[in-house]
Amino acid sequence: MIRLILRIIGFAFLAIGIIGILTPIPFGLIFLMIALLFLVPTTPSFAKRVRKLRQRFPTFDDRLRRVSRRLPFAFRRILKATEPELY
Repeated sequence: MIRLILRIIGFAFLAIGIIGILTPIPFGLIFLMIALLFLVPTTPSFAKRVRKLRQRFPTFDDRLRRVSRRLPFAFRRILKATEPELY
């Protein structure tokens, strides 16, 4: 039940973030990051998609790495789960 509630909250933040990116001041990025923090631990398929995006777009990966350095450990752990595997 809690996972379902967290998913709903995460998708709500995702929708607000997508709409917010279209505004002149991009507050949507903040909401997208919050959506990531809700959706990655509760939705395994979402974590796989984020990992693929990070592999495909190195700039996106770099930005997430920069942001994760400033976050508390619990949030860093969530974003670390989406890091692309190095070969």
